[in-house]
Amino acid sequence: MAAGWIAFEDAPKHRLTRARVQRFIVIVLVLGPLSVFFSRGGDSPFQELGWVALPIWFGGWSLVALVAWLTTRRVTSPFAVDLARERIRIRGRSHRFADVDTAQLDPPNNNERDGLSLQLAVHGNRKVSVLIREGREPAVLGERRDLLLAVIAGSSITRPSSEYDPTGKFARFNFPGTLDKEGAAAVVRSPPQVDEPGP
Repeated sequence: MAAGWIAFEDAPKHRLTRARVQRFIVIVLVLGPLSVFFSRGGDSPFQELGWVALPIWFGGWSLVALVAWLTTRRVTSPFAVDLARERIRIRGRSHRFADVDTAQLDPPNNNERDGLSLQLAVHGNRKVSVLIREGREPAVLGERRDLLLAVIAGSSITRPSSEYDPTGKFARFNFPGTLDKEGAAAVVRSPPQVDEPGP
């Protein structure tokens, strides 16, 4: 493995996210400007302003689509791993592997055919999402899989518990989609197929 920071340029995840956001943007850019012709009470903006209302509405909804796209780009920004120093960098901030304390499947019920992601969190706040299954095929292979397994092995991931279930016997059902350290490693090695439960 290479020394220093190795970035997870997660091309499959970006492809999947881009497809989802593009669907949303098309809907916003088609249905948003059409709302200029309708009103919940009184005159519609088109009736009040005439044809000038259409470019104004289109500009406004284009701004909404742009904000959605930029937010998606920020949320899906790549993270990096420095194996020698046992550090993970999420959105510009560096953390120890041991600071990673939460692992969760996204979506929790694993019912999307497009893919399945593993979400890792540092102290429950800073999160990174890694696409582990694209369609029916594993998305993390080779060196990247080994790095991800090293992060999980050095982490302090535990499944959440509640005061009503102190032993954690039912944590899998109380907190769907959450994983312990062994479960997170298992889904990286062999991602569950659509509608299969996580470990």
